[in-house]
Amino acid sequence: MRRPLLLLALVCLPCCKTATGPGRAKTPEATESGAFGTPIAGADDSPLDPTVTSSGAFSSANAGSSRTGRDSRTDDRQRLADLRAPVGAGSPPGSSKEHPLPTCDTNGSYGAVADAECEDGSRPFDGDLSSAKGARRGSVGADKDGHVIDLYEVPCPEGPKEIFVDMYACERAQPTRSKIERDIYVRGFLAGDHARLSERCFAEDARGPGRMSLMLQACVPTMPTALREQGKLSEAHAWLARWCAGTADERERWSYFRNVLDMLDVLREEQGRSAGDRAAERKQLAREYAKVCEVDLKAFEAWVKDNPG
Repeated sequence: MRRPLLLLALVCLPCCKTATGPGRAKTPEATESGAFGTPIAGADDSPLDPTVTSSGAFSSANAGSSRTGRDSRTDDRQRLADLRAPVGAGSPPGSSKEHPLPTCDTNGSYGAVADAECEDGSRPFDGDLSSAKGARRGSVGADKDGHVIDLYEVPCPEGPKEIFVDMYACERAQPTRSKIERDIYVRGFLAGDHARLSERCFAEDARGPGRMSLMLQACVPTMPTALREQGKLSEAHAWLARWCAGTADERERWSYFRNVLDMLDVLREEQGRSAGDRAAERKQLAREYAKVCEVDLKAFEAWVKDNPG
C-alpha cells in the first residue's frame, strides 16, 4: 500500500531543492533533520517516522509506533530539554566546515537551520522553513568525508551566525525541536486528544500565509480528520476547501486530496482499525471530500493508478 505523503511538494514547494552537480553525493533516503546539542535518547521513536522521497515529500514507514512501558509525553519533554543541553568540549556541530551540523537531505537542513538558536537562546526563524531556505549562502566545498558542505547565515542579536551543514550525514542527524514538538501533538491525536492538535494547527496556520513549518506540514493533511473527530464537520470542510482551492492546478489538488486520505488511513491503522474498516471509511470520505474539493473521483482514481507514488 502506498504510504502517506505529508505533501512537501504542495505546501512547501519553495523549500525543496534537488542536490545535483559536481561533488554532490546521491541524495539519501533517511530520517530527516539535525539539531544542535547532544544525541537525544529515543530520537528514532517518531509517530510519523518520516523519510524524504526523491520528490521532496515525506512518507511514513511506521507512523505512530511507540515503545511499551514509556510515557511518551514525559519522553518528549525530556528530549526537548536535551536539545538545550550544552555541547561538550571542542567545536560544536555547525561551527565550521570541519565540524558541520549533520542533517539529512535538503529539508532536514532547512529544518535544522529553522530551529537554530542564538547565544541568548532566541530562535530568529522560529521553525520557519522558508526563512531557513533563504539563509543559505551557498556551498563551501567538500569536507574530509567528501560531502559538500552548505553555509547558512542566521541573523542573531549578537551578529550573523554562520552554520555549516552536512546534508548527507543521515546516520548522525538528530531530530530538531520542531520535529519533536510535532511528534508530541501527533502522539496526542493517536491517544484521542484531537482538540489539542487542532488548536495547535489553527494557531500555526494563523501565523501568516508566507510561513511554512514542520508543524504546519503535518497539520495540512491531518486537520480534516482531527476536526471530524470532534464533530466539527463544517470546520473540517472549510479547512479542506481552503487548501484545495490554494492548489495551482488539478494535479496538485489531486496530490493534496490523496494525502488527506492516506494520512487518514495511517492514523486509523495506528489506532488499530482493521483493513476493511479503513477501506470503507476511506471510500466514504473520498466521496464526501470530493464534493468539497470539486474533485472528479473517476479522473482522480485513474491518476492514482498511473501515479502510485
